[in-house]
Amino acid sequence: MERDLWGNTIERKASYWIFHDESIPSKRWLLIGLLFVHANHLDQVSKVLKRCRIEENYYGEIHFSALPKSFAGKGSAKARVARRWLQAYEQGLSDIARFTALAVDRHSPAFEHKRFAKEYHAYNRFTAMALKAGISWFLGPQNLDSVAIAFVSDAKDRMSRPDHGWVDNFEDYLPYRAQLDAFLSQTQGKRYPSVDIQLSLQDSAENHLLQLCDVLLGATQMALVAGSTRPTKQELGQMVVRWCRDLAQPTWKQKLSLIRKFNLWAFPDKEGKPYNSVPLQLEPNDNQLTLL
Repeated sequence: MERDLWGNTIERKASYWIFHDESIPSKRWLLIGLLFVHANHLDQVSKVLKRCRIEENYYGEIHFSALPKSFAGKGSAKARVARRWLQAYEQGLSDIARFTALAVDRHSPAFEHKRFAKEYHAYNRFTAMALKAGISWFLGPQNLDSVAIAFVSDAKDRMSRPDHGWVDNFEDYLPYRAQLDAFLSQTQGKRYPSVDIQLSLQDSAENHLLQLCDVLLGATQMALVAGSTRPTKQELGQMVVRWCRDLAQPTWKQKLSLIRKFNLWAFPDKEGKPYNSVPLQLEPNDNQLTLL
């Protein structure tokens, strides 16, 4: 920790909200999405999302999986809002709302299936991995000593069914693992903040930022597996393809300024390590690419 002129300790700390979503688009891939928003910027992000809703006069819940096939017509307002959200994200919202997506390759020869007796064990472990990487990548440049995290997940996605004897330990596991990862990093001499995480389950229908996280992850999933022929989903997925192609350029050639703001990475490669050159199945839109 730093010290002031009188030798007193100066603790560098911050408070963040992190919104969480997960998806299984195929037998091969498991996706974890996390949206990082500093507590001071929470209202600002929410206002941007609400303004997009007002412009389209649509206030219902938005899920990528439920987007209609067309952007035209009154019944397609939710698709237009989703597009406005991603356009806003590209045009500056990403400065204060940073998104990371981890694509877990379950067909990799290095994926250890035996470690995960239940599917939710894998969800929990890789959510913790995505959280650790996101803290390092997005918050690392701030050289924080500690970070307080309000971690929000959609209650509908949790797999606990106590009445059936099936309990997902997500709410206990993630705070424990986040603190353990911080401790292990610090004992290894790495610059990594102490983590205090408070987890809450909320209804995504009442939370704009959970819905934004869903749309970002859905568009990323579309870029990864090209799993739908719906033009709306393809257009949003092609935006993510364009972001990834721009980020793959040398820093001085990048035009979208998304470094440390949007991040898609995968795990594990053949050697059991993370990697950034994630194969995307969705073909790019040449008209979008001419904007670069």
